[in-house]
Amino acid sequence: MHGSAHMGNPDDIIPRDIRFGILENAQRHWLDGDIIKTVLIDGLSIFLPEGERFFIRSLKHYGPKIADRELAAEINGYAIQEAFHTREHEEYNRAMTALGYDVESMEKPIRLGFEVVKNPLHRLAITCAIEHMTATLSSLTLRHPELLDNAAPAYRRLWMWHALEELEHKAVALDVLKAATPDMSRWQRYLVRVLGMNATLFPFLVLFLRNVPIYAKADGVKTGLRFWLRFIWVTLVAPGYWRRCMPNVLRYYLPGFDPRNSDDAELMRKGREWLANDMPPGRAAAPANPAV
Repeated sequence: MHGSAHMGNPDDIIPRDIRFGILENAQRHWLDGDIIKTVLIDGLSIFLPEGERFFIRSLKHYGPKIADRELAAEINGYAIQEAFHTREHEEYNRAMTALGYDVESMEKPIRLGFEVVKNPLHRLAITCAIEHMTATLSSLTLRHPELLDNAAPAYRRLWMWHALEELEHKAVALDVLKAATPDMSRWQRYLVRVLGMNATLFPFLVLFLRNVPIYAKADGVKTGLRFWLRFIWVTLVAPGYWRRCMPNVLRYYLPGFDPRNSDDAELMRKGREWLANDMPPGRAAAPANPAV
């Protein structure tokens, strides 16, 4: 039963209307002056505006059909958070365009990929999968804030904010899947979930890796053997961003997987504290009016 035991009550989903000014502070290689570390994060932003609009549509479709009013309120909080994320990442991507990166050609196949998915249940399953992937990256970011120690401040703030809010709403999509499929057995629901992850993980990697050379080209960087060996080193060895994420991404394939099993309350507390202390004056982390 969806109820008090769960971490995602509406008090926890706090939409924060913050503008990070990435466009005014647009910077190449803003993490450690390193193109590979930077493209690993900039490359995610390429997916986000289209992705977040897709997530909002996926969940809003089920909102009116769900009897659980608490969950319906969470969908609303989730949609407001994601709308702010969309706005900030659209600006982020405009900043990349201003720096000379070909955002349009990187984004196009992603847009087409999302448009192909018409069935509401498929949309929901893909949303659940991507939310799990973003929650995994968010946990890593909040657990190891030192990974962003040498990041340009505006970018670091944006990603820490995004990580915090992804954790706050990480269980909503799976709760909606459960509420939207009351006639399914646990195994049928498990199958829907796993097929959603299979339909997400491989295309994501293919599109991400396709975009890396397009990004590097704007910097006049040749993506030859040395580049890719270092790419593998950074993703899988040190700092090993993808290697660190792998175990949690794979947990999604466990039949009893529950996003609430891990104790994120402490990480969220740290994230909220960090956000309150790190925002410059005049850009305070004010919660948005939920009536928006």
